[in-house]
Amino acid sequence: MHEAFSRWEVAQATPADENRVTSLCRPVDELDNSGISDAVRFAITVDGSDSEVEATHEHPTIKVGYVRVAASFIDFDKLHRAGAGDFVDPHLLRESHQHAAFDRALPGSGLVIPGSTGVDTWRQELDRFLHETKFDQASDQTLADMLLALHGSPNAPATTAPLRRCPVCKASDSQLSGGRIDVPKGGTKCPECGQRVYLGDVLRTEEEYMPEGSNRSSLTRMMLVAERLTSLGYMQLLFEDPHSYDVLGRTLFITDGPLGLHGTVAPLKRRFQDYLAEFARQCAANNRPAAPLVVGVEKSGTFVEHAQLIAHLIEPGHVMLLTTEYINRITGRPTNNPYGSDEFYGRRFIYRTNSGGVLVFTVPPKPGVTPYGDPDGELWSSYPTLRPVCEVLDHVQTRLYENAVIPVALAHSAASLGTAARVGDRL
Repeated sequence: MHEAFSRWEVAQATPADENRVTSLCRPVDELDNSGISDAVRFAITVDGSDSEVEATHEHPTIKVGYVRVAASFIDFDKLHRAGAGDFVDPHLLRESHQHAAFDRALPGSGLVIPGSTGVDTWRQELDRFLHETKFDQASDQTLADMLLALHGSPNAPATTAPLRRCPVCKASDSQLSGGRIDVPKGGTKCPECGQRVYLGDVLRTEEEYMPEGSNRSSLTRMMLVAERLTSLGYMQLLFEDPHSYDVLGRTLFITDGPLGLHGTVAPLKRRFQDYLAEFARQCAANNRPAAPLVVGVEKSGTFVEHAQLIAHLIEPGHVMLLTTEYINRITGRPTNNPYGSDEFYGRRFIYRTNSGGVLVFTVPPKPGVTPYGDPDGELWSSYPTLRPVCEVLDHVQTRLYENAVIPVALAHSAASLGTAARVGDRL
């Protein structure tokens, strides 16, 4: 063991050359768009959790998947007043926070609709999930509506979403007329095999479905997509309502985790990137030059661990732009590896707050720029929302609990499934 370790080194360890870190840092108060954070009064934070549990005690290998997604609403004014004294005011703290949540059971391996296979059961139930789930009871919009909106623009949702491979006969774009199947909300039929194709098939999660064993991967993919569509739904809700439009520029939209999608749902990354870019153009046309304020905050993982290791090299109030070269080096990837270009619609930063804590987050670039795989993705000027996002997170983090982002913590609590026993009870 010791001999083996003597040949290795920890890729994400603190760099021997401190300049590797300090050269990538900037003081937040020297970035563009000062003063915008002063007007931010609200945060909408979306978080989710998922679990696989035994369907019954008699069939321990048969699993049921369970997804819960919660949106947490924070009024910063009330939150700050709750923590203004020597002790936190619990009444004001409760008033500052509301949440909405939805949950859903999805079939794991060994569970079928009579007459259907396991994978077709998964496809049908996933599509039902999208069609029946409203991201908020105050809106008539479902996750299916938001998936179509994602394939359009903020003021012109699409009526179909493209699918480049039939989930039944596996006919690919080279075999399909027009190179794809355009799937409307109610579904359609494959032109090659004539079998039913659902809107939910656009997510391609059935490609990872396991007829035996765990389907946690497909479940997690679905949870992440549901989180992102929920956040988008609230943005769209404020955008469409003339009475709420002013609130749009005063709201920080927080996602728990980085702004990226992996595996079979990764192609949606481009749709989120284009949608947010068009959203930013629309906001700019309405005198909102640094809106919408969107950020994905990470609570754990490789980059959070690395941030803690190098925190002493980042001055308080400074933010570090993680270049692709730096990311490849600390993750043990080749220098020329195109990190993130297929998965992320935001670039990762490390921020040392004024109180000394560290935050790892991603923010989307301005319209026309791709966060990774684009030289402009490593320019500070490509991130007009970076300064207001840092300032708002710093403000929230230090008001009540040191080194804690309150909106994320509250959303995480609202989205928690608790123990597996609780999940089983609800099923």
